[in-house]
Amino acid sequence: MPEFSNIDSSLLFWILAFVSAFFIGFSKSGISGAGILAIPLMAYIFLPKQSTGILLPMLIAGDLIGVYFYRQHTQWKHIFRALPWAFAGIAAGWVFMKYSGISQEHFKKFIGVVVIGMLVGGEWFNRSNGEKSQKIPHTWWFAAIIGVLGGITTMTANAAGPVFAIYLLSLSLPKDNFIGTTAWIFLILNTSKVPFSWELGFITQETLIFNAEMIPALVLGSMVGVKTVKYIKNNTFSMLVKIFAVLAAGYLIFK
Repeated sequence: MPEFSNIDSSLLFWILAFVSAFFIGFSKSGISGAGILAIPLMAYIFLPKQSTGILLPMLIAGDLIGVYFYRQHTQWKHIFRALPWAFAGIAAGWVFMKYSGISQEHFKKFIGVVVIGMLVGGEWFNRSNGEKSQKIPHTWWFAAIIGVLGGITTMTANAAGPVFAIYLLSLSLPKDNFIGTTAWIFLILNTSKVPFSWELGFITQETLIFNAEMIPALVLGSMVGVKTVKYIKNNTFSMLVKIFAVLAAGYLIFK
């Protein structure tokens, strides 16, 4: 059992680790946001300092699998609009983690409140303004807000899924386009975070070895996710993504 384990039982550790990896794979190639089911498990079995470094390579592996399965469904124009702002957010998040005196837990709660506010506000605005509301997601400033907020959140908490879910849901993308675009966004963002996480000491040789051992569970979860999505309608998919986004935001607030 790895030294960074937070529990004494070797069997329980490996069971929960494989379940966590399965849900990460499932969320990357299936129902976006379902990875929130893995976060409490990982928080339970890993020491706090190592959890970020352990999770990041697993997310990247899941992103790679998602990119492979949905490589023909990527909407690059939406990625290019938000990505530069997201890089700025990642840099800001790194500065925050290294130099800020603000509690990371308090910041996560703030992000959770913002996400729920955006979800509720977006639903209200869409119902109140009809066709007018469809123009906002295509504006530069909406992409900028999402990009910066998503970049900061992914650097500080590995929890930008709900933020970018709001962005892509507002564009009314079909489920395959949603998953394919999400996979590329997070593959690029998560890969760009590696140097920062390495510099902060979150990623080590031991955590990378553990990540390699989780690949079978990631692949299995991804394959189940692909099969599941085929049987889900677009409206149902969007509803499930919103539910998981609320759960993720709630976890940030009440953790």
